[in-house]
Amino acid sequence: MLKVAWLVRLSPEADRDVAMRGWNEDHANLIRDVPGVERYTHNQAIAIAEGPGAGTQAPVIDGIVCTWWTDGAALEAALRSSAWQEVLEHGRVIFDPDFALANMAVAVHERVMRIGPGTPWDGAEVPAPMCKHVGILYFRPGMERADASAYWTEVHGALALEIPEIRYYVQNHGIRPLRLDGIDGTGEFAFDGFSEAWFTDRETFERAHESAAWYRLRDDSPNLFDVEAIEAGVNCVVAERVIKG
Repeated sequence: MLKVAWLVRLSPEADRDVAMRGWNEDHANLIRDVPGVERYTHNQAIAIAEGPGAGTQAPVIDGIVCTWWTDGAALEAALRSSAWQEVLEHGRVIFDPDFALANMAVAVHERVMRIGPGTPWDGAEVPAPMCKHVGILYFRPGMERADASAYWTEVHGALALEIPEIRYYVQNHGIRPLRLDGIDGTGEFAFDGFSEAWFTDRETFERAHESAAWYRLRDDSPNLFDVEAIEAGVNCVVAERVIKG
């Protein structure tokens, strides 16, 4: 299957609760029923997890959407369909039209790095009590994508696996930039990838976040990532909502 993800920011002009309900219910129902969608999740941003504003400020995005498609042909057919046009029209009502990454998506290669004991991975659903951390990542300027991807898996990923509190750990490596509105893009990636890590609960995440193993992971980040971009508010604790799959 093909996994595609994009960032969302709700319209600042709309009532917050109404817009959030519109995203999680009306908009979700429209995407769920698009032919070719096999799995579909919302990851609603709750709090900045690291860097300036951590624990005190709201994230600069409202969430990240993950979709799994039968294959590339199914995705291309969906983007041309009348059902997807309804998705786009509804999005113009609830999302921020000035968001720089609006309608920009990334096809990713999903690498499952850890499946914890007693927690079978089915590719989407995660038990509700668990705490999920998502980091939207940008590679350090000047690094070749293939080299950065290899370092992420072999070096940085190995450091993440030294954190015993992580139950699930998935790396999502960007492989192709996409436009959800069908407009020809510039080939620019909205992001280079994102990590997903699940913990037993929020308390366990907070404890792990202050551990020596986490500090080793953090200290390695400048070797691979544009740290200033990561600290712009896209390193978040999220609430995962499984819509389909």
